[in-house]
Amino acid sequence: MSAITDYFTARTDEHATSALEGLVDLEPAVIEANDASRPRIQLAASGTPVLQAKGVDPVVTLGRLEASLTARPYDEVSKGPRCGKLVAMSEDGDTLVLTVSDQLRDSLAELDAEGIAAAAATWAIDETSEPSEESVLFLTAFAELAARAVAQGEQMYSYVVV
Repeated sequence: MSAITDYFTARTDEHATSALEGLVDLEPAVIEANDASRPRIQLAASGTPVLQAKGVDPVVTLGRLEASLTARPYDEVSKGPRCGKLVAMSEDGDTLVLTVSDQLRDSLAELDAEGIAAAAATWAIDETSEPSEESVLFLTAFAELAARAVAQGEQMYSYVVV
């Protein structure tokens, strides 16, 4: 069973927690059929930017990405104060809000197209496969979300449904 993971931005952990309470609507608008397979940022009804990224693990996979971008060992990255830390959990435990580290946000926000291609060459979404076009597409959208977060002074979060 795989988890559904969406990424979004919020001013504070408290605001991100409201995603569980329905105060931050994370359901983006319906998408065009020809865009369905391409990761992209959409605005939820609340105005929250959301990147739907089904199955991109917010701890291990993003930790590997951060290690790659920052040239730090994964063990060091995974011990960071905002690396996949639990912000909120639904009462039944099947929905979580986790942090995305500020170092990853900042590193992603600085990437240009060449940097995204280089990062994708050393990182893959699916840990069992080689880097692919899918990695480039996801990283492009994720870097755009990170740049928005930095510009707005916000942090990044993952909304996980298990």
